[in-house]
Amino acid sequence: MESVFGIVIFSVVGISGLIAVGTFLFGGQPPHSTIGGNTFAPSVNDPGVETQEMREDDVRQMLEARNQRRIARGEAPADIDAEMRDLLSTPQTQAVDSEVRAEVEAIVGARQARRRRRGRPEGDFQAEVDELLRSIADV
Repeated sequence: MESVFGIVIFSVVGISGLIAVGTFLFGGQPPHSTIGGNTFAPSVNDPGVETQEMREDDVRQMLEARNQRRIARGEAPADIDAEMRDLLSTPQTQAVDSEVRAEVEAIVGARQARRRRRGRPEGDFQAEVDELLRSIADV
């Protein structure tokens, strides 16, 4: 009886090992490419997954929830439509604070000094400042 038990255990382990190796070698996609994937939900990397209507619906739900919390605290409710217009409108160009501009100019000046020490061309100072300010405004 003990010898049959050992044979069964080794057989199951051996067959399982062969199946695992076969799946790894002939499984198709790399094993880590599908982690977190869901066949029923669209992929996050797909362009156009979030439409404008979906975005507006999400914003409205968040504003309504915030409004419900305000009412529960005893505060006056806010105008959801006005807040949605403010949030979803295209951002206007904001005036850059002089301190922020000075700091960005110092950063760009340090970059150009490093380039100069390395013997590389410095580039256009003002264009680089404007680019850095745009990237800061996008964040």
